[in-house]
Amino acid sequence: MASETTKSKQKVSATTKTEAKGKSIVTTSKKTTTTTTVRTKKVYSLPGQKFDVPEEREPLRIFYESLSKQIPSSEMAEFWMMEHGMLSPERAKKAYEKKQRRQKEIRMGTPIKSPPSRGESSKKPQQFSPPSRGESSKKPQPPPVSKNGDAKANKRVVDDSDDDDFVLSHKRRKG
Repeated sequence: MASETTKSKQKVSATTKTEAKGKSIVTTSKKTTTTTTVRTKKVYSLPGQKFDVPEEREPLRIFYESLSKQIPSSEMAEFWMMEHGMLSPERAKKAYEKKQRRQKEIRMGTPIKSPPSRGESSKKPQQFSPPSRGESSKKPQPPPVSKNGDAKANKRVVDDSDDDDFVLSHKRRKG
């Protein structure tokens, strides 16, 4: 019997009988006790690091390293590499602070565009922006000219006189 109490699991069972006004009630209870191990959270030396450094041939590592080389201003690559301990301590600290600011802005509900990094503004090519629809419709367009020099009449005929008789809605109006 002494060897049974040293195990990590113990089972206890009890049976009780109660009689009340001619009825017998049988109650059975079982109690199981187990010992559990407490998992400790791993603490990393770099700021913002949450995971172990992945192996060199890990596909995600290859992807984010190449993304970081091709687009050095990529926050996505910077944050992933920071969380996996692949940045230098000073660069990891900057990335961690940037991520904290970003999360704070998201919680506040007022996302603010971060200022461009040092060389980013000079590298951007100027993009052509087409005119808005309002500007193009305001300009009068000359009618097309045929080969013999006569201006063609528009095929669309606009008659505004019948517009007043047309009823859009049959809903009752409060008035």
